[in-house]
Amino acid sequence: MKKTIFSSTIACLLCFALPALGQETTATNESQQFYWVAFKDKANTPYMVGAPEAFLSPRAIARRQKLGIPVTAEDFPPNPDYLKGIAKAGAKVHHTSRWLNAATVYGEASMLPAIEALPFVDTVWYAGPYREKKASVERDAKMGKLKSKALSGQHYGYGTKQIKAINGDSLHLMGYRGKGILIAVMDGGFTGVDRSPFFDSLRADNRLLTSMDMVDKDTLVWESSSHGTKVLSTMAANQPEVLVGTAPDATYVCIKTEDIRGEHRIEECHWVAGLEYADSLGADVMNSSLGYTQFDEASMNYTAEDLTGSISVASQAADIAARKGMLVVTSAGNEGSSPWRRIGIPADAAGAFSIGATALNGDLASFSSVGPTADRRIKPDIVAPGAWVTLADAYQYQVTIGSGTSFASPIVAGMVACLREAYPDASVEELLNAIRNSSSQSELPDVAVGYGMPDFVKAYLALRKQP
Repeated sequence: MKKTIFSSTIACLLCFALPALGQETTATNESQQFYWVAFKDKANTPYMVGAPEAFLSPRAIARRQKLGIPVTAEDFPPNPDYLKGIAKAGAKVHHTSRWLNAATVYGEASMLPAIEALPFVDTVWYAGPYREKKASVERDAKMGKLKSKALSGQHYGYGTKQIKAINGDSLHLMGYRGKGILIAVMDGGFTGVDRSPFFDSLRADNRLLTSMDMVDKDTLVWESSSHGTKVLSTMAANQPEVLVGTAPDATYVCIKTEDIRGEHRIEECHWVAGLEYADSLGADVMNSSLGYTQFDEASMNYTAEDLTGSISVASQAADIAARKGMLVVTSAGNEGSSPWRRIGIPADAAGAFSIGATALNGDLASFSSVGPTADRRIKPDIVAPGAWVTLADAYQYQVTIGSGTSFASPIVAGMVACLREAYPDASVEELLNAIRNSSSQSELPDVAVGYGMPDFVKAYLALRKQP
């Protein structure tokens, strides 16, 4: 499997394998498929620039106003009449894209001629098989007592080295721990987050917002995969002397976009929908530890020449999100030792802050994907600890260890949120350039480590000096 979640993990203090609790069972409806339907325009839309509350939350509107970013027709949802038209032709709308003016639909292949013939339809392409959802399995709500020994006197516990490597602990001491910042996390599932003591403070302080499953179109995201749980823990865990993340005071929304049952381009459609949902909530930062290169159906595969930042709908959406004021942080990929070697999609997007992985001593991890993009841009942007870093276990109250750019990315995303807290009026480019220019290899970036290892206090000071 060349595409999908970038990580590998082993349990710390576990002597036996745990069952994959909370998994859902599904069946593929072979007669129905997913399709991406793009529209030609937004003519005769009922939406108005002067009434953005119809499609954006007050927080999203406030973010745009604070950063001087106008609401435009690009933010409008697709014309409701167009959606009715494709539904009349036999399609069922799964979700839509405001920015790309499209709908992800499913239905029989026999409906395609009627849809393609509609005067407002631009393009239609096959995205993957449609899978029906069945009920999730109930599980025990308790995780038991702490099984990892607390490290007396070490506030960050087993996560101390990974935050110190990027001088994040110093920024925390200055009072910036992500308070008031909304971080969206897009992944394949978040098993155990609703019950794990590592996230107690999130639940107690109401800093875990209602989440969304773009795959199954419900709010049940505490299922399917523990990967998102581990990713979230690098930022949100708050158990002093055991594990404290890089943004323990931030607010979070968990969005499931990855379908662990297969590898198809429909997941890019889910990714776009998840990103736009995060934008509509007013998210300040988004972390995605996901990437796309090759699929179960070879006809969908990307080539190195496709890494332009504009081929994939996911990369296109990442660029737009950055223009709308969101800090889009994404893993570079785990293909450094494979024949592919390169970054994945959407890490190729200019607007995506793409993160490679190092060991805790700063050496580049052999698995970390390299650049450049097809149009010769430097990627990854920077690197951060991602090999043998500490995470929260999804099934028991203990820490675990994992490796992957999947974890380097959220470690950075949490600190980006802290920097955003410190400079709420700075533009996306100002924040990201400050990080790049204060990183260890800023004067000589390359396609392996980008601008190098960041120093978030230096980035903070660089922003303070700006007029």
